[in-house]
Amino acid sequence: MKKRFVFTKKLKSISFVLMLIGLITGVLAYMGDTHRFWANILFSNYMFLLLALGAAFWMSLQYIAEAGWSSAFKRVPETIASYIVPAFVFMLALVFFGMKYVYPWANPEGHIEDFAKYPEFKEILEVKAPYLNKNFFIIRTLIFFLVWFGTIGILRKFSKKEDEDKQGALKWFEKSRFFSKVYIFAFALTFIFAGFDYLMSLEPFWYSTLFSIKELISGFFHASALIILIVYFLNKKGYFPFMNSSHWHDFSKYLFMGSILFAYAWYFQYMLIWYGNIPEEGEYYFLRRFHFSQTLFTLNIIINFMIPFLVLLPNKLAKNPKVLLIMAITILLGFVLDVYLSVFPPLVHTFAGVGEHIHPVFGLYEIGILLGFIGLFMFVFFKNLAKRKRILPVNHPYIEESLLHHNAH
Repeated sequence: MKKRFVFTKKLKSISFVLMLIGLITGVLAYMGDTHRFWANILFSNYMFLLLALGAAFWMSLQYIAEAGWSSAFKRVPETIASYIVPAFVFMLALVFFGMKYVYPWANPEGHIEDFAKYPEFKEILEVKAPYLNKNFFIIRTLIFFLVWFGTIGILRKFSKKEDEDKQGALKWFEKSRFFSKVYIFAFALTFIFAGFDYLMSLEPFWYSTLFSIKELISGFFHASALIILIVYFLNKKGYFPFMNSSHWHDFSKYLFMGSILFAYAWYFQYMLIWYGNIPEEGEYYFLRRFHFSQTLFTLNIIINFMIPFLVLLPNKLAKNPKVLLIMAITILLGFVLDVYLSVFPPLVHTFAGVGEHIHPVFGLYEIGILLGFIGLFMFVFFKNLAKRKRILPVNHPYIEESLLHHNAH
């Protein structure tokens, strides 16, 4: 088995080409339509930020549950979490230079036509101003990332100590296990507000107490899909040769369970808002379902729930790595769609014209910038993975259990 991951020239070239495409497209978007450029920065960066935080959440759960089967793969979620660094850079750029282009509360005249004619809008924004204001928004962003940097950084530090200190490996494992609880608590607490800030405040006249819970579940669910995708890729490249159907079956449980949790949060937010029939709440779904795209609205729940639920229900399919690969890709496409439906419907009128009906906008700018972020994520992930001396955490207390994993299901 290969001991250390090698960041090949081919992978580097692919990541650089994708980043170049993103850079060129970003420049064209910024020159052609600044509003659309910043909307795409928020759209793409938020996705990978949530995947990084969700992967750290997944890894923390393994520590807390003392899961032995997954210990051999912990490098993958641990390294996905390293994207937190570029995510911080792009989010800082957004809050300092692009805030007025995406958040109506930061520049109501630029988002609401004839804003002066709607005193009720002004009154609502004034009531929310103590929270929704530029300075406090920047402060909260710095606090969020400081907490995420600190907790994820400590977990990565303990992991490296475990690799270096064979005699004290159990001590570092116990420290990681304890601090995983700290991370989960800190992540849940901070992301409740981060979800409000980065996505829900795109529509400052709307609110939902379930929104951030749905985003937390989405991060865990879709990060699980990304972990499976990367493990499959590494396995095909000669890493993790010990993998068997039991490993794949356990991975599949996260997709199956995640699809149910996602549907639970999605449905109850939709049902409660629709049943309550309060205009301030109902406008969120009314906009997306009747004014944006009924097709995309329906596809969101089909891709993120119905397909993985029905496909992974039979154990035979859940143990098949090719089926899991297809499901992981499908679910990640569902993630793109879910975030797209959160970001673009309230913003599309600023660069697509105002009318009774607005239409989905997904063209060269969206594809190019998204490819650029995919390339950036690939580079950050593979570069950090290659820095580790071994792809396997050989000093992990449960590594043998993972290598010889087998279940009777």
